[in-house]
Amino acid sequence: MELRTTVHRVRHGGEEYRVVKAVPRSGRTVLFRKEWSLDMFVDLEGARNVAAAWGLAARSRRSLVYLPLRAEREGPGRLPGWFQSPVVDLVLVQSGLGFPVSRWKAVRAGLGAGRPQVMKIPETDFSGETEPEEWRRDELRFGFAAETLFLAGSAAAFRWTGAQVHSLVRDGPARALEGTPWSPYDSVMLHHAGDLTAKGPVKGPGVLNIEYAHGWRAG
Repeated sequence: MELRTTVHRVRHGGEEYRVVKAVPRSGRTVLFRKEWSLDMFVDLEGARNVAAAWGLAARSRRSLVYLPLRAEREGPGRLPGWFQSPVVDLVLVQSGLGFPVSRWKAVRAGLGAGRPQVMKIPETDFSGETEPEEWRRDELRFGFAAETLFLAGSAAAFRWTGAQVHSLVRDGPARALEGTPWSPYDSVMLHHAGDLTAKGPVKGPGVLNIEYAHGWRAG
């Protein structure tokens, strides 16, 4: 799989951060933030881009993987603004980097043009991962800053959840119901801290639904 990106280095707070920013391309992805959950919809190309970003995050111990998603305002089924819920960007980062999300607004403002680079993620990165212990399925922790959802976790957590996201690429088209905008069965649900009973972070919801939207077309 390939992900077209620009690579940036930004100094802030005495630190230098490497940001890998996905370049918008064919396909559609939108991430809505509601009161109790976050809902992401992807078409096939969007699912490929998101899965590749997950794979890149698993491989990138020192980088923030940034998906700018706020330009997309309409969900599938011609539901503008998903009942007027705000749209947000997405950043994937390994927790070992210790990035303070409060710095994100300033870091994002300093990105500049960046250096174009095509990242290649082998399909084998999404297979063979052992399921974590019960109640620690995801081990991703949610955070929010500057209209952005942060997902932070270990490389193993990104490999495991990335395999789930990649299943939308592999199985979504075959399982999608003919004539419907999306199928509720073609989805991945992730929880803050990997615990179905855990509350979300203080500043936002702790459930992320990623749904494959079959037949998503412009309104």
